[in-house]
Amino acid sequence: MNFGKAFTFIFEDEQWFDKLLAPVLISIIPIIGTLAFIGYTLRLIKNVVQNEPNPLPRMEFGEDLGRGFRFFLIGLVYMIPVFLVLVVMLIPMSALNNNEAVGLFGVIVMIIGGLLLLAYSLFLAIFEPIAMANFAVKDTFASGFEWGNFFKRLGNNFPAWLIVLAGVIIAGFISPLGSILLVIGVVLTSAYSQLMVAHLTGQAYAASETKQ
Repeated sequence: MNFGKAFTFIFEDEQWFDKLLAPVLISIIPIIGTLAFIGYTLRLIKNVVQNEPNPLPRMEFGEDLGRGFRFFLIGLVYMIPVFLVLVVMLIPMSALNNNEAVGLFGVIVMIIGGLLLLAYSLFLAIFEPIAMANFAVKDTFASGFEWGNFFKRLGNNFPAWLIVLAGVIIAGFISPLGSILLVIGVVLTSAYSQLMVAHLTGQAYAASETKQ
């Protein structure tokens, strides 16, 4: 893992401005642009895994949009447990309007539900990058759910995925910095932070290659 490389690889590509102009501008478009940019970052991950010397790809709108949409569907599946827990948490709250006796039960349900959501959020923080990289490389819907593969990769190089998590945390600080330059600044720093995390994700996937 080369942590610093994730912050500099963009500018090491002599054609970085030409390559990024289209995806950054397209990312401004609501929904469609976001999905296309996700697909773009997925191709970046694949390039890093394959050890491309200049992994920054050129935008291929149709292909990137399709790939981003497929990964969005995978993300929806991962959100099902969140929706279910939220529904269960809302049941005692609605009952409370008619019967104050369920108040204590409602509080207990809310606490347990909150803890479950927290635990699941931590779970996703570790495994979602692995699923994303696996999908980026294999490009099949099923590859987003290969749990045996995910656990093997995590076990093969746990520190690598912790570095990815650290990158996600740092990206959370970088993204809002662009607000100094108003909207365009936020777009630039957000795109940069996502590409940085994508590069780290590709590195971690390659560094945790499963042993046959």
